[in-house]
Amino acid sequence: MHSLSPAVTPMDLPRLVMRRAVWVALAAWLLVLMLGLQRVSHDMQQEVAAADTVARLSALLARAPHEPDDARLLADIRRLLDVAPLRHLALRVRDASGAVLLDASKASTTPQPPLSWLLALHRAWLPARDSVPVGWALERAGQREWRVELTVSHESERAEAIENLAELLLLAAAGSVALLLAMAWNVRHAFDPMRSLLQAIGRLRGGEVGAMQRLPAMPIAELHAIGSALAELGSALEVAEQQRRALSRKVLTLQEDERQRIARELHDEFGQRLTALRADAAWLAQRVAGDAQATPVVASMAHQCARLQAEIRSLLERLQPAGLADPAEEASLLKLQCLLEDLVRAWNATPGAGVRFALELAATGFDGAAAHWPDASEADAVALPQALLLALYRMSQEALTNVARHANASAASLRLTLARQADGAVLHWQVSDDGAGLGSLPVALQRGNGLAGMRQRVWAFGSELTCEAVLDGTHARRGLRLSARFAVPFAALAGSPPDTVLAG
Repeated sequence: MHSLSPAVTPMDLPRLVMRRAVWVALAAWLLVLMLGLQRVSHDMQQEVAAADTVARLSALLARAPHEPDDARLLADIRRLLDVAPLRHLALRVRDASGAVLLDASKASTTPQPPLSWLLALHRAWLPARDSVPVGWALERAGQREWRVELTVSHESERAEAIENLAELLLLAAAGSVALLLAMAWNVRHAFDPMRSLLQAIGRLRGGEVGAMQRLPAMPIAELHAIGSALAELGSALEVAEQQRRALSRKVLTLQEDERQRIARELHDEFGQRLTALRADAAWLAQRVAGDAQATPVVASMAHQCARLQAEIRSLLERLQPAGLADPAEEASLLKLQCLLEDLVRAWNATPGAGVRFALELAATGFDGAAAHWPDASEADAVALPQALLLALYRMSQEALTNVARHANASAASLRLTLARQADGAVLHWQVSDDGAGLGSLPVALQRGNGLAGMRQRVWAFGSELTCEAVLDGTHARRGLRLSARFAVPFAALAGSPPDTVLAG
């Protein structure tokens, strides 16, 4: 049994698919970690700066009892808050009358969608309680006092938390997209060998059983197992088809042997008896000469014997043509040509046939250009397998019989083309007519033995019988064309000069 031999050990599909995905996931987590650490450093700097601002603000407020200049003190506080604003705190300073001297509330900026949608959703779902300001009296020089208020800002904290969450979601989405892209690329790359499997299966369905033997090594264990199974199946099918073709050729050989046996019995038994009967009829005609009643009867007997002998001779010719009388005789292209010429000539001489048959012979060279058909000496040097010659003759015989009996045609042609190739030659066989055509091929194959027999002969030699309609100038169906191709071994042309046989 045939099996695939991988250059490397195939890997399981889950492991192969997940391998790169794991690396992408690790890279995504590493990126998140690095960005997270950077975010931690940024938040830490902001927290430290805010704490430093609170400390410096406390120091400035501690100077208030000893600082007589209100404007200077307020300017120092504003300068400090401009450099490092308070974090999630709002500062207000009022005088004794309640007038606001300083308002250091951080203006909350409204983020753009979709962050604003997320922020509104969080505010509606988990609203925060209003903060109660923390205030105290601050003594000033000249027995005055200010009122200092600090208020916690929930909204600024909420906005900052939503921004952090959005960054995490964005990182997670980017990591997920990268992971999916990596897995998609990995799966596609892993299943690339599947295309060769599908192509091989398609060729196998088309009848090319050897396609499974040309499968490449599969890098995936599951595909390797499938490929090995298909290769073994293809090998088994190839062996079975070879056996079937050999059996088919054997059956055809047995048919020819039976035809030869029947032809010999007809010739030996009926031929001798009819000859003796005709001699007796001749003797009887002489004895009854002058008898007005017996003479016509005896003459009719002699005529019937002659007709019967002619019909048996015609039957013998169909069962075993003169060129095929000796199976041991060497077959050649000239022998096939003579047999086909005699076949066409016999059909044209048949009374009441109503169809004009023609034999067309053509040849092509290595470049596909038209060349002349080999003359008698050249054609006699081109050896053909005896079985192929017999198959071509029987196919032509059956095809012309079908045209004469069923096609209602006025003209038919039998065409044989010899095409030279690098590894031998190909014989193109074709029979076409201008008759009624063929309705359904499956029905025609089941309706009689003629077309099915031709198809069986063609298949036995590794080819396919093609049936197609002949179209006229208006693309209407008119007639039928049967064709097949047969490979001729290179050795069969060894005795023929290629420059004279197949080159014009």
